[in-house]
Amino acid sequence: MAKEHLLFDKTELMAVVKMGNNYAMRNLKYSDIISISLKPCEKKGIFKSSPSECIELKLKNSNMPLVYFKHEEEKFWDGYKEKIVKFAKDNRITLVDELNGEHSAQ
Repeated sequence: MAKEHLLFDKTELMAVVKMGNNYAMRNLKYSDIISISLKPCEKKGIFKSSPSECIELKLKNSNMPLVYFKHEEEKFWDGYKEKIVKFAKDNRITLVDELNGEHSAQ
């Protein structure tokens, strides 16, 4: 059974992150997040790539962003996008939506 890997609170985001063969929970306060991007990406297959979407979270204390891919989160994807846009707006986090051509700098 699939489980959500992004959970939203008013000022905090709980992110389940895959680390090797295990998963770890990260609690991210809105102040830990520099920006959020919704953008097109490619799902890489064995023989070809196909277009997909991803959510990228750039964090203050990390060189690598957290990235969630639509093809891995298909069941929850529309809810993630809706909630992440609201979370960014409510907490004045920069949101770059390349899927709809929008940019909101807070």
